[in-house]
Amino acid sequence: MVVRVRVRIQYRDNIVETSAVANSGYETDVPEIHIPLALARRLGLTLTELRGENYRVIGGITSAYILGQVLVQVVT
Repeated sequence: MVVRVRVRIQYRDNIVETSAVANSGYETDVPEIHIPLALARRLGLTLTELRGENYRVIGGITSAYILGQVLVQVVT
């Protein structure tokens, strides 16, 4: 079962408050946040600034863009 929480994401001077899935069963060695491209644009990111990476998932391969450092806070 997933847990949805309210989060505040900051990239440079841009801040967006949205909901997030906190317990997806997905594990990594370092913290990761996956966001839609529309949200990345709202944070002031453009696709030309981002580095892409391919991931193997059930059913095939998917691509993701690497945002770099962002601040994520849970809103209580």
